[in-house]
Parts: sequence; structure tokens; C-alpha cells
Amino acid sequence: MGGVSLSDEVYVRLLALRTSLRQFERWSEQQAQAAGLTPAQHQLLLAIRGHGDARGPTIGDVADQLLLRHHSVVGLIDRADAAGLVRRVRDDQDHRVVRLHLAPAGAKRLEALSALHLEELERLAAKLPAPPPADSAQPRRSDGDLSGSITIARAYEDPGDQSGRRFLVDRLWPRGVSRSDASLTAWMKDAAPSTDLRKWYGHVPDRFDEFARRYRAELRSSPGDEAVEALRGYAHEGDIVLVTATRDVDRSGAIVLRDVLMAAG
Repeated sequence: MGGVSLSDEVYVRLLALRTSLRQFERWSEQQAQAAGLTPAQHQLLLAIRGHGDARGPTIGDVADQLLLRHHSVVGLIDRADAAGLVRRVRDDQDHRVVRLHLAPAGAKRLEALSALHLEELERLAAKLPAPPPADSAQPRRSDGDLSGSITIARAYEDPGDQSGRRFLVDRLWPRGVSRSDASLTAWMKDAAPSTDLRKWYGHVPDRFDEFARRYRAELRSSPGDEAVEALRGYAHEGDIVLVTATRDVDRSGAIVLRDVLMAAG
């Protein structure tokens, strides 16, 4: 973040936003309690209903959504089950897997709470100060723009028409691609998401935002930050290509890494 300067308006807006978020969180807890739920139960019901899979989330899915340990989520589910708010269902294809669904009582309370929350969010949005002009909201940097462009290519594409040095930014080597055909300048393993994060993400679209947040955190710590600095140095010298085997490039680690490099300048 060296060389970054933000305007006073940005700090005013950030303070207003954080204050509103704290007020909303306190209000949300009060509404949950008025509906006969603990705040944790409200979050549990929302995590189940908002999962997006008709089969229902697993206990592990809910633990990831709530950022809780597995045993803590099991206890929370046990209490909600005993209160008639949720129910456990065996997966149709794999009976070893337990999925979670809302019981009628839980669905009714969540629907009423969600309607209230949408109204409150609209009210808070109207109170926030208008965004500052675009130029004042953007960091002003003293190190200048990148000299070259940063593009993304799949490892299975012909590199012949691509301009710039090519860097593989996956943790695993792309299956079926020879080292000579890859035409790489370097394999930047340390710039790739960690194995644990990659397995957790599993390219589930609903997890991408949280994946991106965790990945950026990894890139800010060693050895990720060193790999970022190395790629940034190459980008200052000329065009670079981030190479990945991922099919869904728009929800890949490569797209997050590119944004990090471009933001850094």
C-alpha cells in the first residue's frame, strides 16, 4: 500500500458505512430475538435457505458459510432441530451425507424476518452519503501505471498468438500439457491459491466471493506477496499472460490475481 493517498471524502464514507453496518447488525439481533430466535439460529436458517441447492446444504457447507468449526455447527443444528426449526435429511444418492432443510416453523420465521431485513436495508441505503466523485475514490499512486498488459489464457489454448511472457498460476500442472507446449517463462506456484483453499472452493459459483477474499489474504502474506511482487516486476517490463487450466476463468484464481496486480500498479 505504499504511495497510496485517499481523499477525506473516502474516510467519511467508510465511517458512515461501518457505523451503519454495526447498527444494522444490532438491529438484526433484536429482530431475531423478537421472533423467538437467537442470532445464531437466524444465521443458520438463512445459510440453509440461501444455499441455492435444492438438495439442501451439508453440515460442512453451513460451517463454511458461518465461518464456524464443524462441532460448533453440529451443536447449533442440534438445538435448532430440537426447537422444530430445521430437519436433517439423508442424501438420495449418498446416504452417508446428511443435508439440511428448514422445517415449516423455521421457514415461516425466516420469511418474516427476511422481509423486515430487506425494508431496513433499503432504509439504510437511503441514509448513506452519496458516493464521492470517481477520481477522489480511487487511490492515487506514486509508482506509475504498469508498462505492459495483463491477460489470462487457458493452458490448453495455443500460445502462438499470445503476446507477452507466460506464467502458470495454478498449484497443479495442467493435465496432458507438455512443458514444451506450455511455452512458460515460469511456474508461479506461490501465486496460486493454497491447496486447502482450492479444495474448499471446488469451483462452486456461490463460494467465489468468499474464495476471492481468502485468496487475496493469502497473497498479502509470504510467500504469496513475494510472487505478486515478482509478477508485478515482469508487468512493469512488458506484457504478461497468466496461464490457468481452469475452465471458468471468470471465477478463477487467475482473475483475482490479475485484479490484484492491476490494482497494485
